Amino acid sequence: MQGGEVQGEIDPNRLSSDDKWILIKLHIAIKEVNEAFTEYRFNDAVQTLYRFFWSEYCDWYVEASKAVLYKTVEPLNPEAVKKPEASTTQGLNDSSPRAARRANTLAVMDFVLSNTLLLFHPFLPFISEELWHGMGYNLDMPQDQGGKTIMFARWPKQLDEDFRGHYGLDHCYLEMVDAKYALVTQGRNLRREANISSRKKVTFALKSLNSIAQHDADVLKLLLNAEKLVIDPNYEPQKGTPTVHSTLGDLHLPMEGLVNVEAEKARIKKELEKDEAEIAKAEQKLANPQFVQKVPPQVLAEHQKRLAEWQARKARHLELLRALGE
Repeated sequence: MQGGEVQGEIDPNRLSSDDKWILIKLHIAIKEVNEAFTEYRFNDAVQTLYRFFWSEYCDWYVEASKAVLYKTVEPLNPEAVKKPEASTTQGLNDSSPRAARRANTLAVMDFVLSNTLLLFHPFLPFISEELWHGMGYNLDMPQDQGGKTIMFARWPKQLDEDFRGHYGLDHCYLEMVDAKYALVTQGRNLRREANISSRKKVTFALKSLNSIAQHDADVLKLLLNAEKLVIDPNYEPQKGTPTVHSTLGDLHLPMEGLVNVEAEKARIKKELEKDEAEIAKAEQKLANPQFVQKVPPQVLAEHQKRLAEWQARKARHLELLRALGE
């Protein structure tokens, strides 16, 4: 917590790309909330907190952190580790690289949560007070700086230049991790369109444009719920394999053994019939001069957007049919 001891527990040599991403996101959230309060835009402050806590922190960072908290990973900076792990079965003792990485991730979580509670306090005073004490943020704090009540704790400040420099919080990590999470979303959509349960373990193959760090590969595999993630810049998929394109490369979902081919073909053809009916309906409206000229611009734009979405949906279904050999 700013003003406390937690930030001293964070080792900059052990920060993952996800750790740096969430710290930068916290910096941005503090900036936006402070600006909103200054201009009395309380609704904007609430929207910022909702986006940061529920989406960026809970949906992405906490889930990505499971690659460190619950899985064996290699240290990011081997030179910083004095005693290497002697065995993968030795557990999480204090000298293991895995334990050090885990402790560092928990310290980042602790830092982010303490600041988040302070940001939420004006809107959720009783809940934030209870959590402040229940999570131990009041311990070892002076009475007039949060030891007695969260009301006396220092209000969060943006992470200054020295802080960002010390922990290597370069904005390039925003682009890098945003691209990683966007690829996960695309991969999940591939599953959905292929009617494959999100719980089913599958194999993904990433034809990467650049090298992928081991930690980032671990996170991708975890968030995609993949049994295996093949990362190969020379990967050549079978013709028709469902694919999405991203800034990290092309992600493929090999379909062998995943679905009942004939049943899936029948399902997709029914979906195509629905796509074509909706496209025809939208095209008919947009081809009507009386409709186009009379409706408000936002309504017209909504219908144009809907047409584009159905056309994209049809294209994806046709691609799935090709993947099944139709």
